[in-house]
Amino acid sequence: MEEQNPIVRISNSLRELNQTFFQTTRREAEACGTTQIQHLVLRLLKQYPMIGLNELSELMHTGASTASGVVDRLVHAGLIERDRLETDRRAVVLKLSPEGERLVEVTSERLLDRLSPLLSLPEEDVDQLLRIHGQIVQILQKAREES
Repeated sequence: MEEQNPIVRISNSLRELNQTFFQTTRREAEACGTTQIQHLVLRLLKQYPMIGLNELSELMHTGASTASGVVDRLVHAGLIERDRLETDRRAVVLKLSPEGERLVEVTSERLLDRLSPLLSLPEEDVDQLLRIHGQIVQILQKAREES
């Protein structure tokens, strides 16, 4: 009777969705020469240029060491650059290189094209889905903080 347990049903549904989404987006990112997490970093730096590693790791919802490893590989590949602020020479910020700008555009376009069938969902369903996802995140964050 475990299959009737709402927690198990929710967990199975989220796991299946995550796997399907991961497999779909992984192929497109790899076709452009990046991993999904590298594409995420590139996309975030396009959206939030000149941010530090700590801000980036918060936006990624990962630890600083994970973000640092991804950044190091992207710097080595010439896709992002480390820069110092004029106002505080000790502060290092990250920005896309011209090649990183080009790659994030190409990869984002491919991913959006691949995911475009999601546009067939009615807007009300999308709104409800996002509302429920937000509730799940809040519930689990609160439970984590209380334990």
